[in-house]
Amino acid sequence: AWESGAINGALDILDQGIQGHPHSLRLHKLRGDIFTTIRRPREAVEAYETVLARKPAALDVRWAKWSVLIRAGWGQESIAELQRMAQVDSRNPLIHLRLAQELRNLDHLDESLEPYKKAVELAPDLLGWRLGIARARFDLLDFQGAEEEAQYVLQRVPPGSPLELPATNLLSMISGSMAQSRRFEAIPPSPDTP
Repeated sequence: AWESGAINGALDILDQGIQGHPHSLRLHKLRGDIFTTIRRPREAVEAYETVLARKPAALDVRWAKWSVLIRAGWGQESIAELQRMAQVDSRNPLIHLRLAQELRNLDHLDESLEPYKKAVELAPDLLGWRLGIARARFDLLDFQGAEEEAQYVLQRVPPGSPLELPATNLLSMISGSMAQSRRFEAIPPSPDTP
């Protein structure tokens, strides 16, 4: 029924199946997927939570839930879900990258650095991610760390790479910010300043 576009009929059939098999995690996941498809995020999250209550390590369900949270604009909840995912699979660099990006999206710049570090540690050859950590360091006024990361990227990208221009631009911004910082440090405090 769902594939033919009869959503309500599909949900009725699915609900009957769930009544007959209340412990079937596949049916609850399917219910969440249907609600996701028809853009009913609260119901989708509830269905995914039912599965996760019984099987907390189900990463496919956690990713599905996270995607609903993101599309619904529930930033804090999506961050919390990514943090739970990182506990389940701490060796997955994509989880750490998405966590860092979501933290940055919500202006939690200081909190985003550690997940970026973890993502780059787990996938050191992904230079785009390393450029992301350079930007995160720059935003936290760690100019030296940002410069090292950007230089690392530039030393490894082939000429004409799509990463070359952003890395070069970031280095220019770093140089300008460092020069400006040195100018402010050189200005002595006025005698009237306590």
